Order: sequence, then C-alpha cells, then structure tokens
Amino acid sequence: MSTLDDQRIAALLRAAPVPEPRVDVGRAVRDGRRRRRRRRVGGIAAVTVLGGLGVVGAVQLSGAAGRPVPDTPVLAASPSGTVSTAPASPVTCEASWLPQPIGGPVAVASGVDPTGRYVVGEIGTGQEDGRVVLWTDGQADVLPAGARHAAAVNAGGVVVGTNGDGTGWLYRDGKLRFLATPRGYHGVLINAVNGRGDIAGTASGAGDSHHAVLWSADRPQEYRLVGQPGSTATGITEDGTVVGATGQLPYRWTPQGTGAALAVPDGYPRASVESARGEWAIGTVPGVRQGGAVQMLPVRWNLTTGAVSLLPFPGATGIAGNGDLLVGDGAPLVVAPDGTSRRLPGRPEVRATEAGTYTANGISDDGLTLVGAVYENQVHRPLVWRCRR
Repeated sequence: MSTLDDQRIAALLRAAPVPEPRVDVGRAVRDGRRRRRRRRVGGIAAVTVLGGLGVVGAVQLSGAAGRPVPDTPVLAASPSGTVSTAPASPVTCEASWLPQPIGGPVAVASGVDPTGRYVVGEIGTGQEDGRVVLWTDGQADVLPAGARHAAAVNAGGVVVGTNGDGTGWLYRDGKLRFLATPRGYHGVLINAVNGRGDIAGTASGAGDSHHAVLWSADRPQEYRLVGQPGSTATGITEDGTVVGATGQLPYRWTPQGTGAALAVPDGYPRASVESARGEWAIGTVPGVRQGGAVQMLPVRWNLTTGAVSLLPFPGATGIAGNGDLLVGDGAPLVVAPDGTSRRLPGRPEVRATEAGTYTANGISDDGLTLVGAVYENQVHRPLVWRCRR
C-alpha cells in the first residue's frame, strides 16, 4: 500500500460522517433504514420511511454520550499490537459490472449470500421507487413489484425484505410470499435470513412496543417470538444463533432460545448489534457528541469467546464468516482478524477519484466475493469484486 493510499485512508477517517442522534425509539426504523440506504447509494436522498414501526436493534442515545473517540490507526491493529498490510497469502481481486435489466440512475448491489453466488440489490431513481434485483451467477432477475427494500439473500437464493408499509416478505423459486405480522403488532422489519430459511426481524406495535421474531421460509404465516418484550433481532447465523438487543443491551440467543447479554467495550455505556456471520458479529457504540450529533463507532464481537473489540475505522458495512471485516465507505478495504488488509481495486474506465466513488456493502463468508456500487457523473452502477487466493 502506497503512502498516498495511507494518506487517503487517514483523510477518510478524519472525514467520517457523524449521524444524527437517535433520541426516541419510534424513529429507530426510519433512522436505521436511512443509514442502510445512504450507505448503499453514497449518501444521496434515497430514503425509506417505515412510518410507525418501532425500534430495530438500535439504542437510544439520550443522556451523556460515550467516551471520546480514541486515536485511530490507519489500519486495524493485529493481536501483537502492530499493523500489517501484507496478507497471509496473496489475494487478487477484479471488479466487474453487474448487468442492469431495467433503467434507473441509482443501481446498487446491497448484499451477497455466504457462498458468493447470489447478489441482491435495487435499481430506481432513489425516490422510493426502487425495484429489487436478484443476480444469480451474474444473471439478473427483477422481483415482482410487491417486493421492495430487500434486506438479505441466503445460500439458496431466498430473498427477504420489508415493504414501506411494514409488511415482511420472502421471494423463493420465483414466488413472492408475505410474512405474518405477530398478533398485537402492526408491522415488522426483516433483517436477515440463514441457509435453513430462518428469518430474523422485529415486530413493532403501539407505544413503541417491539419484540424479536423468527419466521420460516417454509411456513411464512407462522412465527416465534424471541426473548422478552422490548427485544429486537438484527441478525441470524447459519446455526440459528440470533443477535439483537434487549432494552439497551446487545444480546444473543442460542438456537434453543437461551439468551445472554453480549459484552460492551470498557468505558462505553451501551452497544448495539447490526449483523452476524459465523462466529462474528458487528455493531456500534456511541462515541463523542459534537453539537447535537453523536458519532457511532464500530465494534466486533467473537460470539464463541464473547470478546468484543472497538474497531479503528469510521464504519464497518459487513462481516464474513471467516472474520474478514468489510470497511465499505470511501475506499473499500477488507481487514482480516489478524489485522492484515487489502484494498479493493477500481474499474479502469472510472475516472472519479474522490472518496466515496466506490462503496462496498456485502461480503461472502470466505471474503472473496464483495458487492457494492460506483458513483460517477450523478449515476450509481452495481459492482461485484471477485477475488482469488
């Protein structure tokens, strides 16, 4: 990695965006969807509003903010305390365009299944009209118009998501089906699906009530509530481990339903979990308050050991089953658990060089397939990186 690259990463760290504080539970779905959509389309106004839904894995930030942001090294520190940019084995990556079956200036790949075969994304104008697209081995299919805002795709090509009215859905084998909303709640937000077809999300009701929920792709009209009222589910692993929150505590539930709080980094009042793959999960803690905003700092958990670590990056957009971390904003990096890193290459015909030209949003379990978009000349184009060891 060149000195110029190092300077660019340092500049990105200094320029990390500071999100709006989430000060009430009722706004959490809207805020979470805004963060997700902004990350996918480079910050333009492509915002989904799920009015009336409750908290989904977010934590309130009322009261004092967390401790100040620590000095951040350019790359993640290895267990020995040093930083390395030399991979354990050579990895070469190539960026390729994904085909666009329909027109639209905002075309973004937002997720990839654990095997790297299936990619999901959206194409539209960025004004709540996006159509969900599923790429299978690079071939594109547009999902029915009744499916909007895809959240995830599994190794069988099952796509799940949530429409703007709070209706959950799944798409499998060319058919769109809707998920039951639990009795006593008025909407859901779907966040993840594993290879068995277990679907994790959160139901929301009156007075900001909410509850973590599991569905099955085989029986979408049946559901199982997870944990206690006030819980949320934001991710699920292949073995059925669910991650989310109970109150303001990050939480995990075993496949048998036994729950336990996850550790919070020393010196921070709370944490939230956003997603999980394999034995790893990522999320955030509140950092410094600057005026009326709070900077959220990324953290990573090892679900096997329970260890939690604060990450020296402005944000993390994905975690692979092997522990590779995807730092997706500005100039995408893949950082291994031992601290070694590799930068994702660009396309030779893309002339834009400013931070934010490339975004990366999803990573396969082996860390060798990554998806995202390029922003140039007011247009977003979907992209996939294929890597080889």
